[in-house]
Amino acid sequence: MERTPVIAALAMTLAVTATGCSGAQPSADKCQKVSAPLSDVPSRTDQEPKLRVPVPAGWERTTEMDNQDIRFAIRNKGLAADGFTPNAVVTLQKVPSDLGRPEQILAAQNEQIAKALKVDNMNTKETEVCGVPAVSTSYTVPEAKISPKIPTIPPRSATSLGAVYRTGDTNYVAMLTVQSVKPDEKTFAADAEMILNGFQLLPPN
Repeated sequence: MERTPVIAALAMTLAVTATGCSGAQPSADKCQKVSAPLSDVPSRTDQEPKLRVPVPAGWERTTEMDNQDIRFAIRNKGLAADGFTPNAVVTLQKVPSDLGRPEQILAAQNEQIAKALKVDNMNTKETEVCGVPAVSTSYTVPEAKISPKIPTIPPRSATSLGAVYRTGDTNYVAMLTVQSVKPDEKTFAADAEMILNGFQLLPPN
């Protein structure tokens, strides 16, 4: 039976405790190009940024976890191991523009994720997504038992890529998380790198 990564999905929906702004604006010419086709993440308002995710061969769209914050997810059943299917999940949160830099916003979110998932080995580095500040964070999520009706979720490795888009007085925090119990498996490692590198955050059309 496939074990749905419920706790990881829930962690991605946590509220951000710090807000901020940045003058940087994303542009398509600054996005990293990858060979996989890009899939658009559905938006819900005209103000939301345009998000696009590479979908390598063997990966498919799944809507099981979609909710207010979880906007998009793909998985690869062919790479399933130990009852867990590798997946990539995109979240988008709207927060007020107040104070603090994008890096501070993302650091605050990482702190909440670490607390919720009991993660103590987060490795973080600053990067960019389509020209705006971003933070890439890798960590191991411990084994989790959600309820007697849900099989135990095994330990798995995850990498989250977060970026902040500002419009007017609002910040949008976009995060892409890729995870697997076999992160060193050759196909998954290559696919995960492509998905993360090719993730796009752009102004709305």
